[in-house]
Amino acid sequence: QAELSFENTIEGFNKMQKIMQIFKEGLEAIANRKVIEILDYNKGLNGLPKSNVIKFILEGNSSVVVRPSGTEPKIKLYFSISAKNKETAMKIENECYEFMKDFIYSRH
Repeated sequence: QAELSFENTIEGFNKMQKIMQIFKEGLEAIANRKVIEILDYNKGLNGLPKSNVIKFILEGNSSVVVRPSGTEPKIKLYFSISAKNKETAMKIENECYEFMKDFIYSRH
């Protein structure tokens, strides 16, 4: 899990919302891992209530979940990584985190 913060102003909240909209438009890959499916929970999925959450399903049985904070100008990231061992999983998670951080901060 990770959090990426913006300035605590209306502009910060607006940037956060703009970036969430970009995510809803989709990504082709995250850290050189192909995105094979995008789940937008804002539409309500599998009987779950609507929520401003995007889940990127990646090749290799991994995923990245993105959601804005409801109270602060932060985007929260959750990683689920499958790998041969813990060391490889941590390396992949770090690569995904760095990709998402660079992607998010380059958009504002």
